Amino acid sequence: MKKIASGFIAAGILILCSCAGKQAGTWSLSGPEGNVRFTLILADSGLSYRVDAAAGQDQLESVLEPSPLGITRSDQDFRTGLLFVSKSETRMIDETYRMLIGKRSQIRNRCVEQAFTFQNKGKARMQIVARAYQDGVAFRYVFPEVSTEKQSVIAEATGFDLPSGGKAWMLPYMKVDTWAPSYEAEWMNGIETGTSAPDTVGWSLPALFQTGGLWVMLAEAAVDSHYFGAHLEQAADGGLYRIRLPEYDETYGVAPREASSTLPWIMPWRVIITGRCPAVILESDMVCNLSPSCAIADTSWIRPGRVSWSWWSDPGSPFRYDRLVPFIDLAAELGWEYSLIDLGWHEMTGGGDIRKLIDYSRSKGIGLILWYNSGGPHNQVPNACPCDIMHDPVRRKSEMAKLESWGIKGIKVDFMQSEKQHIMKLYQDILIDAAAHHLVVDFHGCTIPRGWSRTYPNLLTMEAVRGAEQYWDVHFAEKAHMFHTIYTFTRNVVGPMDYTPVIFGDAPNKNHHQTTNAHELATAVVFESGLQHFADDARSYLSQPHEVLDFLSTVPVAWDETRYIAGEPGVLSVLARRKGRDWYVAGLNGETAGKTVSVPLSFLESGPYECLLLSDGKDARSFDSSTITVTKQDVLSVKMEGRGGFAARIRFHA
Repeated sequence: MKKIASGFIAAGILILCSCAGKQAGTWSLSGPEGNVRFTLILADSGLSYRVDAAAGQDQLESVLEPSPLGITRSDQDFRTGLLFVSKSETRMIDETYRMLIGKRSQIRNRCVEQAFTFQNKGKARMQIVARAYQDGVAFRYVFPEVSTEKQSVIAEATGFDLPSGGKAWMLPYMKVDTWAPSYEAEWMNGIETGTSAPDTVGWSLPALFQTGGLWVMLAEAAVDSHYFGAHLEQAADGGLYRIRLPEYDETYGVAPREASSTLPWIMPWRVIITGRCPAVILESDMVCNLSPSCAIADTSWIRPGRVSWSWWSDPGSPFRYDRLVPFIDLAAELGWEYSLIDLGWHEMTGGGDIRKLIDYSRSKGIGLILWYNSGGPHNQVPNACPCDIMHDPVRRKSEMAKLESWGIKGIKVDFMQSEKQHIMKLYQDILIDAAAHHLVVDFHGCTIPRGWSRTYPNLLTMEAVRGAEQYWDVHFAEKAHMFHTIYTFTRNVVGPMDYTPVIFGDAPNKNHHQTTNAHELATAVVFESGLQHFADDARSYLSQPHEVLDFLSTVPVAWDETRYIAGEPGVLSVLARRKGRDWYVAGLNGETAGKTVSVPLSFLESGPYECLLLSDGKDARSFDSSTITVTKQDVLSVKMEGRGGFAARIRFHA
C-alpha cells in the first residue's frame, strides 16, 4: 500500500494541467464526494493513468499505480508520440432510472465526466473519456473523427497495475473447445496478486482484489456490436494486468479476433470499482450506470419470475410430454411464473407435442420458455437442436414471430462461446428481435453481463458461471459452498446470474451435493437473477416441509433494495434484500467449520415484523424452522453448520 500526501481535490476540479500541444502533463478528475481520483499522465513513453482513493485527512491510497493506455489501429498507432490537444469542461451526471431486475429497482447514476483529446504523430485524434463515481472510476477510448472506411483495433495497451502484497479472486479464461469459453472454470480463492493464469489464454473479467485497506474490482461495461469482449493476459508481472483480445480460435476461426468499425468509434468502458469494505463492491451499480439507457419503449410485458426446470433432474424429459407435465404442475402449485422446456422440445412425444404442452401450461397459468442453440458456423455442439435459427436474421425473426403467436414467453439461447465482435453483435440482435416479439431472454454458454439488462430489460439472466447443474461433478460439489461465497462478491456483482439454484436432492448420476439444504435455500436470495431457474425434481421440492414450500412460493426474483450484512469471498456471504416492505435475509457459509453470525435488523422500519427463519437442522438434509416477532432493535443470531446456511423472510405487520 502506498499513501501519498496531498490535498484531496473537490469533485471535477483539475489539480494540474499542461497546455495544448505539449508532450507531457497531468490531469485529474475526482468523483462527486471527492473520495476517488482518476489521473491521466502524458509522458515521452506514452499515456498512462492512475487511480487513488482518500485514506484519511490529506492522504491518498493507491488503487492502481500508473497503468498503460493506448490503442493500435490498423492505420494508426496511439501508444506513443501523443500530444495533448484539449480537455472538455467537467460534466456532472445526476440521473435516476428504474430497473426491472437487479439489486435495486431505482438507481441513482451520479458522477463527474470529462473528455481529454490527444493527437498522434499522424495528426489523428483519440479521446479518453473518464467518469469518477463515489465507488470507482471508468474510462473509454473514443475516436472522434469521421471516416466511412473501416479500421481495426489490432492491439489494446490498457493495463491495471495493482499494488503489490494483495490477494485476488480470479477466474481463469477457458481454452477453446466444443463448450468453451463460457466462464465456467473454477474461481481461484485469495491467490497472490500478480499470479499468472494457469493457461496462456489468461484471466476472465470481472476480477476482484484486496490490497492494503481497499477492495478493487476490474470489469467492463457497454460492450456492443462495435467491439469485442475483453479478458486479461496470462502474465501479470508485478501486479500489472493487461487487456487481452479474444482468442484466435474462438468460433473455429470464423471472424477475426480484432474489432473493426468506421469512425467515429466509441469503445466500451474499462471499470474500476473500489471501496474500503466488500459492501462497496457487492452493492455497486457502476456497470449498469455506465450502460446506455433503456432502448425498449414499452416494458410492461416484461415479467421476471421463478421457473421450474426439468432438464437437470431428468435430461430426457424435454423429449417427453408426460415427463414435463409434473414440472408445469409444480410451477402452478408454488405460484411460479414459468417453466423452461430445454433441448429436445421440438421432437416431443410421450402423449403430446409442444403445442399440446403450450395449451396445458396456459390452462395452469404458466408461461413457457423454450431452449435454442445459437447455431451458425461458430458453434459445433453435436446433437443440439433446434439450431441454425438464432444466428440467421431472417429465420430468427420468423421463428420469434411464430413463438409470439403461440404464446411463448421467452427463449433460452445456448452455446455462444466467444467474445469476438460478431458474437457481441449476435447477442444484441437477438435481444432487439426478441423485444419486438415480446420475448424475454436467458443466455447460456455465454459471456458475462456488461450492463445489457439496462439497455434491453428483456434480458433477464445470463449463465457465465459454473452453476448447480455441475453438482454431478464430485470435485465441484465438494467445493461449491466456497465458490458460492466467491460468486456473491464477483460474478453476481456485474449482473444477473443464472446459477440454477436450490437443489435438495441428488444429481442424476446419484452424486450428493455437500451443501446443507438450508444453504441451498439461501441461494435463492443471495444469488440475483431475473429468471430464477429452480433445478430440482418436482418430487424433491414437494417433499419439503410446508415452511420451505411457503418460502419458495413467495421469494421474489427482482428486488427494490440490496444490503451487504457480512462476509468476504471464500468465507461467508450474508445479504438482505427488500421487496416492497418485506425483507429476505440469507447467509452462506463458505467454510467447512460451523459458525454463528449476527444479523442486526436496523434496516427495518419501525414496528413489528414476522420473521420466518429456516436454518440448518439436525442433519444436512433437514431444517430448523421458527417464526418469531422482531423489530429494528433486534439482532438475529443464527448458527450455520459447515457448508451450511440460512434464509429468513421478514414481513411487516400492518
